[in-house]
Amino acid sequence: MSDIKRMADLLKSGAVMLPESCPVCGSPLFKFKGEVFCAKCEKPVAIIKGPEEETKLKIDQTLSFVEQNLLKKIWEANVAIEGEGDPEKLSYLTKMIHDWLTILEKIRKMKGGR
Repeated sequence: MSDIKRMADLLKSGAVMLPESCPVCGSPLFKFKGEVFCAKCEKPVAIIKGPEEETKLKIDQTLSFVEQNLLKKIWEANVAIEGEGDPEKLSYLTKMIHDWLTILEKIRKMKGGR
């Protein structure tokens, strides 16, 4: 589907074309159901209106990246526990999972408090 056809379809479905353009491709941005995105890149775009919003966005992105990394590590440790028979290694793995879950809980509280 061509970019122009995609944009026309968006407008027909109720999306609003914004005056801002995509920082990657320069195409017009659209807002649909509260989300701003580029129809050409097919990716969400954040519109930042000042240094405070930029800082907040960077913090939120960092917390999300840390959250995803912790979830991956918890999964890996869980897989390791399944085949582990050594009590010391099991103790270490369960302690690490506990610590990561505690950090994950703190991250989610931080994200929820914004």
